[in-house]
Amino acid sequence: MQLVRRRFLTLLAGSAAPAWAVAQQRLPQQSALLVGVATSLADCGLAQRLKVAVARDTGLAIQLVPGPSGKVLSLLEQGEVDAAVTHAPELELALERRGLAHDRRFVAANDFVIAGPLPRKGGDPAVLPLRGERDAVRAMAAIAEAGARGAARFVSGAERSGSQLKESQLWGLAKAVPQGPWHLRAGAGMGETLAIANDQQAFVLVDRATWLTSSRRARLGLLVEGDPRLADAYHAMLPFRATHPGAKLFMNWLSGPTGRRVVQRAPGGFRARPVAG
Repeated sequence: MQLVRRRFLTLLAGSAAPAWAVAQQRLPQQSALLVGVATSLADCGLAQRLKVAVARDTGLAIQLVPGPSGKVLSLLEQGEVDAAVTHAPELELALERRGLAHDRRFVAANDFVIAGPLPRKGGDPAVLPLRGERDAVRAMAAIAEAGARGAARFVSGAERSGSQLKESQLWGLAKAVPQGPWHLRAGAGMGETLAIANDQQAFVLVDRATWLTSSRRARLGLLVEGDPRLADAYHAMLPFRATHPGAKLFMNWLSGPTGRRVVQRAPGGFRARPVAG
């Protein structure tokens, strides 16, 4: 089982593999803090900005382990990362209730948007009105209806990613069943999912930070935004099964004034305080 977990972490982290290979033998004072991060944070660059700023201010070395939020939280539960920053609130709170993670702290607020092919003259009438729509549930229902007629496609993010979990919530509210050839499962991180939607001329639910910082969306337009149900928030948590000596320092820095400044100044429309309501 331990070998399987290490291989999984290697797939998530890519170049992080060498450090993981010696993770079980590391001396706490000499080792980097393994921080699991949602792929959206890696794709938009905020995770790297935080890593550099933490090292500058505290001397603490951090190794980023990007992946879908659900998978990152599974690693946290097992103590295979020393901290996690994710945007899957229901999964985070479930871990906390089960006593498998603790010290959950707010890190950043963002939001999701719905992007898709820009309306064209003579295009599908069910899709044309989406540009400027503020009701995300109504928009998802229109996409599903157009998809069932073969007039639209939708690309879904990786399983148990923050975007996929939000999609599921919106499909449920829209009373739509996302299945059939119109519903494409990318099985990839947020940046890659957006790129696939761009290539396929499909609709996609994407976090605003990835949308704003990606160069792979030229054929898509931002169609739906501003619905409070599209709110997105990132939280950091610690596991009970790992006790890296730098973990508390990292959490205090991240939730403190310096961490908030880095978040606020990062590109992508992040806010360093929770959105009211």
